[in-house]
Amino acid sequence: MAFSAAATRILLTSDGLTTPLLQALVRGPLRARVGDVRTVGPTVLPPGLRAALRPDSTDDCLLRRARLLTVTGQPVSDNTVAARAGVDPRVDRAVADPSRPVGFALDQAGVMLRRRIVHVGLATWPDGTPCAAKTYTLDSNGRPLLCIRELFAPSVVDAALHTESRPG
Repeated sequence: MAFSAAATRILLTSDGLTTPLLQALVRGPLRARVGDVRTVGPTVLPPGLRAALRPDSTDDCLLRRARLLTVTGQPVSDNTVAARAGVDPRVDRAVADPSRPVGFALDQAGVMLRRRIVHVGLATWPDGTPCAAKTYTLDSNGRPLLCIRELFAPSVVDAALHTESRPG
């Protein structure tokens, strides 16, 4: 899937922290607004996140839903985070922290995890508009510890696809 905007392609293919890239796009800081964080069984996780996270059937999982907003309250991303609970208390605290984006909380806690992009493409923003989306895992010892699905606000991240015209 080829997105037209270079900034969208960079955001979706980067395997580093997403929040600083979003801050560059909006030219300012972002804050997290956490809808909820709860402990659930693996069967409650959204199917795509469950497949990427690969929890054991007996694992407790943390499920976090949050938005990143500009200082004026404009939504920039809508995020769902799933984590295997109880593996690393620092990760559990970072996922449960309502005061900051998960990546920043993990970084501040000194948690170093390998990012692996699972999927990029189009999804649907909560208002029904097509949007760019990215799903990735944060792995520890070769196994996913967290899975994050980010939907990017179409008003901030261009979701237009590149259409190549072919000679007739």
